[in-house]
Amino acid sequence: MTKKKPVKQLIVRIVLIKSIPIRTCIVTGQTGPSDQLIRFVASPDGIIFPDIGHKLDGRGAWLLANRQVLEQAVKAKRLEKALKADAVVSDLIPYVDQQLLKRVQHMLGMGRKAGVVIGGAGKISASKDAVTMLLAASDASEREARGLIAATGADIHKGYLAGEELGQVFGRASLAFVACLEESDGFQASLDSELCRLKGIRVKEAEA
Repeated sequence: MTKKKPVKQLIVRIVLIKSIPIRTCIVTGQTGPSDQLIRFVASPDGIIFPDIGHKLDGRGAWLLANRQVLEQAVKAKRLEKALKADAVVSDLIPYVDQQLLKRVQHMLGMGRKAGVVIGGAGKISASKDAVTMLLAASDASEREARGLIAATGADIHKGYLAGEELGQVFGRASLAFVACLEESDGFQASLDSELCRLKGIRVKEAEA
């Protein structure tokens, strides 16, 4: 069995589920854990932008990580009203998408260094460690995905990450499959939350 490096030494600021605060979406009125929403803040010059990591000081406004909710917020200027600001950053939804993608890729990269994230169907199939989560690129083989699910029994995220986006984490042009291995430091739960936020922005409700 491959010895994994301590996750705690390489993945920092992982928020434990039990400590996640509850926030309210200004569009829908729904409440939920903050890791299911996106926080927005206004810069000193009155431009609203996403605080993806929920770390910035100042007043914030929260929206569900859902494309339709963001579209409604932009159309009705809900963020401007909530934050008493002049405008939102241009191309807000694509901007949010890219910020969430970078966050997912960063976490996968840290997980790879820690030895709890591996890439490629061959490595996943041959892993002696338990596979607890699978990520499949949108163009990945359905047959191969079913085979990996059957072999590992793991949950799978599929259909909203491109092969090129997964490949960037491993320095490759494209990659069809990535997997998380069993560990207990909260990494997988945090990664799952970030993936769900990205999925909410990329996948329409009718397609989810």
